[in-house]
Amino acid sequence: MHVLLFSLFIVNVPVNASELRLIETGPGQRAWMTEQEIDALATARHSGRSAGFMDVTDFADVSDDIPYFQLKNVFENKAPSQQRIVDELLPELSGQNFWESIEVLSAFHNRYYKSESGLAAANWIADQFTRLAEGRTDVTVELVQHGFPQPSVVATIQGRGPKANERIVLGGHSDSTSSGGGLPATRRAPGADDNASGIATLLEVFRVLAQSGFQPDRTIEFIAYAAEEVGLLGSQAIVRAHKTQNIPVIAVMQLDMTSYPGSNPRLTLISDYVNPDLNRFTEALIDTYLKVPRQQAPCGYGCSDHASWTRSGYPAVFPFEAPLGQDNAYIHSAYDTIDKLDMAFGMHFVKLGLAFAIETSLGEK
Repeated sequence: MHVLLFSLFIVNVPVNASELRLIETGPGQRAWMTEQEIDALATARHSGRSAGFMDVTDFADVSDDIPYFQLKNVFENKAPSQQRIVDELLPELSGQNFWESIEVLSAFHNRYYKSESGLAAANWIADQFTRLAEGRTDVTVELVQHGFPQPSVVATIQGRGPKANERIVLGGHSDSTSSGGGLPATRRAPGADDNASGIATLLEVFRVLAQSGFQPDRTIEFIAYAAEEVGLLGSQAIVRAHKTQNIPVIAVMQLDMTSYPGSNPRLTLISDYVNPDLNRFTEALIDTYLKVPRQQAPCGYGCSDHASWTRSGYPAVFPFEAPLGQDNAYIHSAYDTIDKLDMAFGMHFVKLGLAFAIETSLGEK
């Protein structure tokens, strides 16, 4: 988990700007910071003493202009319509597969974006996508380089027919971090909940779609974003590429921390900096396919990678494990381990991800 910004303004660039990063902590609030200051800011944020932030050094000119293709929201008043396919594939999901992916990812010393283990974790994710899609000629897996060791990973199931140029995105960040002594790249950061749980969700949804032979109308992208924890760097770069190429992204789901149920287990839909119509549609998916309690709660500025999409005018939704303050208190520490998590609760998000991928990627009836 990592706050969203819409206003742009002029900032005086310091002489040694090459050693600093431009950090935005709220609308109209930017400052140049060292890596140590960013680490301290992240530590303060995750302990509830400050809001979130985005590193806009390379993205300062991004506006909230609505892309041309979003002038008509396809999810306004939309109801679930693919029950036959969703109900057929839901039983194919495996809690064991989901859990094993969390185990592997949280076994890396850390997945920090500048560490060798962060790079190794991204390569492992890419290898899993490739293995799961064996035999599919309509699937591609790409490593997206960003100028730091950890790449983002994009696995794409190509759509067919007149809507194939449109995109559906399911994403979650692959990096992890922790506070404490020493350099961030050397600290133990298992990140089982934050965010091995989200990546494991992506992998299991992808597995069922790829191995069932499912063919979407709209192209589906599964994205493991790099460097979310230091200001949404990977997702900002990917969003900029989509916008530059005028790729019509119709719906985005962010999966970040999905397996810590808290004291009052229910699926939480983040209510701010998301698309209201897509949020309502996701609520309908929960009611139709999961039939479990749900609620809405705010998250604040750029609290995860969905903010990068929302900032550029794309419709995004962010289902989360609990309202802030009731979520996993062990994140960003060496104690964010799998023994704190609940597989049955996490599987609700896997089921929701599968229903979302199917319902949004098939043409409206």
